[in-house]
Amino acid sequence: MPAVIRRLPLTVWLLGAAALASGCGTSSLPAVTYAQYTVTCCQSGDINRLYHPGDALVVHWIVSPSTRTASDVVTTLTLSVTLEGAYASVPALKSGPPAPLGNGAPPAYTLRAVTVTTTDRSITAPTSVIQLPADLPTGYYDLVTTVTAPDSITSGGSVIQVTG
Repeated sequence: MPAVIRRLPLTVWLLGAAALASGCGTSSLPAVTYAQYTVTCCQSGDINRLYHPGDALVVHWIVSPSTRTASDVVTTLTLSVTLEGAYASVPALKSGPPAPLGNGAPPAYTLRAVTVTTTDRSITAPTSVIQLPADLPTGYYDLVTTVTAPDSITSGGSVIQVTG
């Protein structure tokens, strides 16, 4: 009988170690999280420059780390770019929406980049391109960028100047 009692602590220790190894004990492993990224417009060099008819207007989207998430669901993001104008001045561009809601006529030109699709898990910075027509009038143009997710839409605007 004394040999059985001496083996009891060893047996209890082995059973406890086996239970921990099989996941029956309290786990100290960290929760799994996934990196998420936000996409915004755009590099300052895309906007803070003069364009000429025939140029390619390239929008370099900016990808930035966001909060981490426990969800493994990937969110699709749709990126769109529209260029409207020409306006004689920045105040004319900003005077309000075109008719019938505002005081001006609709813009003579509406140019769109091909829509880009990415996800909130991609670290690759996409680009959007609008090829300016060779006969595009000089003036000021409203560059509107939009990031669409299933539950949100974020838009921004910038003024682009086209010179002869």
